[in-house]
Amino acid sequence: MSALEEPVAALLTGPLLKASSWPLLLQARLCDLRPRFLDKGRTRNGCRAIARNGRVLLCGDRAMSELAGRDVWLRLQTWHRSHLPADVPEPYGVVVWVRGVEELTPTVSPGPVYATRLVSAAEAVGDLHLDVGGRFVLEFRFGA
Repeated sequence: MSALEEPVAALLTGPLLKASSWPLLLQARLCDLRPRFLDKGRTRNGCRAIARNGRVLLCGDRAMSELAGRDVWLRLQTWHRSHLPADVPEPYGVVVWVRGVEELTPTVSPGPVYATRLVSAAEAVGDLHLDVGGRFVLEFRFGA
């Protein structure tokens, strides 16, 4: 895997990181993300939410309330951000792109399905952990 930039590396842990390339593309069944994400509303092409730590941006094709329990494709990649328009964007956090399985399945080969859940960082035992603030992580566990 290529080396992750410092802000991103601080947010992600787990064995899946070592075995995969960045950005990550995986199929998962999403849990209810509303306890750790703040809904930012609709945009032209979907909905956005931000984790309580301010470092994880969720961009989905549906509202968070509709994503819970759905099988989706997730793409995790570096979120580059600049403070002023003239500034060069720098790595800031993680963008999580969410699309329904039915939309991408014909063009993307199926992979392993991960179950997600929000757990305290101390309890996380899955394959990948994404820090979402308040000592909580979004855990990805294969076959759970």
